[in-house]
Amino acid sequence: MTRIFSRVIVVLLTVLLIVGGVTLLPSCREGDGEQVTLAKMDIIDATHLFIAPGSGNKLFKITETGYIQEVIYEDEVGSNVTMVEEPVAIYDVDSEYVIVCFGVNDIDISEGYLVRKSSGAVFSLEDAGFPIPNTQREYNGFSTPAYFKNVEAVFTDSSGNIYYLAQSVGGVEIVKLNTQSTDSITKIGYSPSVDDVWIFIVDKDGNAAYLGCVKGDTSRTFARIRTAQGGIYDDVFDFHNPPWLGADGLIYWAYLGEAEPGHPEHPVVAVEKISINATSGVPTSSVYSVFEVEESVDLWIPGCHKLELQGRVLLAQSVPKDHILELYNPANSGRSLNIAAFNLSRLYSAVASDNFYYLHGSNSSTNEVLVKVDPTDDSYTALLSTDEYCIYTMSTSSSDELIFNALRMSDGVNVIGKFDVSGNLTILDEESDVEMVVLERIQ
Repeated sequence: MTRIFSRVIVVLLTVLLIVGGVTLLPSCREGDGEQVTLAKMDIIDATHLFIAPGSGNKLFKITETGYIQEVIYEDEVGSNVTMVEEPVAIYDVDSEYVIVCFGVNDIDISEGYLVRKSSGAVFSLEDAGFPIPNTQREYNGFSTPAYFKNVEAVFTDSSGNIYYLAQSVGGVEIVKLNTQSTDSITKIGYSPSVDDVWIFIVDKDGNAAYLGCVKGDTSRTFARIRTAQGGIYDDVFDFHNPPWLGADGLIYWAYLGEAEPGHPEHPVVAVEKISINATSGVPTSSVYSVFEVEESVDLWIPGCHKLELQGRVLLAQSVPKDHILELYNPANSGRSLNIAAFNLSRLYSAVASDNFYYLHGSNSSTNEVLVKVDPTDDSYTALLSTDEYCIYTMSTSSSDELIFNALRMSDGVNVIGKFDVSGNLTILDEESDVEMVVLERIQ
């Protein structure tokens, strides 16, 4: 197993907050003379990172010029390093960092690194705990409801602190990393030590909203806010309707309400905003918007792809009823859209760039469909002809491009392709015959 042998001592301070202790993380800095095995990942020119099954311990990147390359691992003197374990998870953090994990799968992790995008320098997360998915898991035989299909696993606040879930004694905790000084990145247990956290979010001010239970007792469940001031508050949002972040970086939640009297065919979706008093730290929930939906429309968070655009948040729901809900927009008024308006009858997946969102599914003839939607007027463009490709994974770029991995039906070759903002298709790779299991945009 590849390890970082650092001379930095792990320090446990005696200051005990609600959140637990502070730990100093070992760092791998370029030119600091430390004896390490892994010091750098060559990702400086990468726009996306991806993992392909059957590639062993290899990690791949899509470069700014559209090339597909293997990521080179280096030690502190620039010699190539061979990783023992396979890459299993990639989490984009912010403009400065990405996290790459190695192991058996995204739960069973043996190594994890915080990687600086500008230089490729790595920081071991061994002493902080490795990030795990922010989604469905099993605790003592009790299965929690899953979060969004494409839920974020790592969050940051406006100060650049990093938050994720990590295994702790008897359960899972929220971890906070302070990266203000690369010489001493510190870790704090951000959730109370008695809490077993299932799913969570953190807003731009460092307030955490999460679902969970008391460790060892799945009958004692809760929906909680842990404020940046340190207070713990229950019952601010509904346990069955997990919170999410609006385009303003604050906490929201939504639920399906009862129809207006005399109009049973029109139930409503209510969106609530959670405000946290900057002085007292006390959170309150208030109505953000209420809008009618069709009787057949449901709001089942585990069946939704969350789409974040410039100033908008949409949910593309594939089960139990395929439809689009726009919960947050510049007009502060939600609305519901039928996917039939985009020549779709089933929705498989969805992704968003700053200005457009992309829906992948099938039409009434069960042929695969890929469309690009402009949310300002709901106009759409069909990007693929019928059954040209069977798409596996999709991602977007900073210039509203769509990167995808798919099976080309004409010759059975797995390809990596790109649609530019005008809808023109370029095949980036067809020689490698790659089938991606993870595709993460990092730029």
